[in-house]
Amino acid sequence: MIVLYSVCFSGIAKLFPPMSPTETAAQTDAFLSTENLWVRFGLAGALLAAALAIPFHAVIILRLRRSEGQWGMLTLTQVLAAAIFTPAMMFSLMALAAAAFRAGQRDPQITQAFSDFFWLWFIGIVGTIVMQNLTLAIASFTDKGNPPTFPRWYGFLNLWVAMLSLPGCVVIAMNTGPLAWDGVFSYYLPGLALIVWMIGTTVVLLKSISAQEAAEGQLSATP
Repeated sequence: MIVLYSVCFSGIAKLFPPMSPTETAAQTDAFLSTENLWVRFGLAGALLAAALAIPFHAVIILRLRRSEGQWGMLTLTQVLAAAIFTPAMMFSLMALAAAAFRAGQRDPQITQAFSDFFWLWFIGIVGTIVMQNLTLAIASFTDKGNPPTFPRWYGFLNLWVAMLSLPGCVVIAMNTGPLAWDGVFSYYLPGLALIVWMIGTTVVLLKSISAQEAAEGQLSATP
């Protein structure tokens, strides 16, 4: 998902680095008009790539359920947060797709409004990610499974990612500076933290599943 989404969003759609919130309506409309086909095809690919987060979150939820031993509060919170994550990504992409769909054919103010909606939603809706991080952190510190599902270092990783993600909610109030939607604290650091989290989570899940299978194999081999 990371590779495909990055290629489509950053490479094909040319949306990295992000457009500045200080750009005028004419500048926004000019970019989406000039790069129209690239943006639209890139967004189409990003929409497909975003769907790959669904099975990823499904595995997280199943492992979290194993850690809790039941469909407890942490697991159900993760279910609800994960259910918002992928649609939030996809709906925000559709807002920018709507901006690009008729760019150059309508009032630039309308195009800019859709573009603003995309960037504010795309970066500002970090609350669900923070909740996912917190549930996984708690699970890592309370996991008593044998073998454990989540190592303790993974709990600290989730707390770190949650703290770095929090500034993203401030983009709604900031037009310029490091907390604007193209700022280092609201875009670049949270984005890097999210990529590290997804890679780290993949490693933890694979090791956890392998450890459980090995343990079950030993039990079944015991006479």
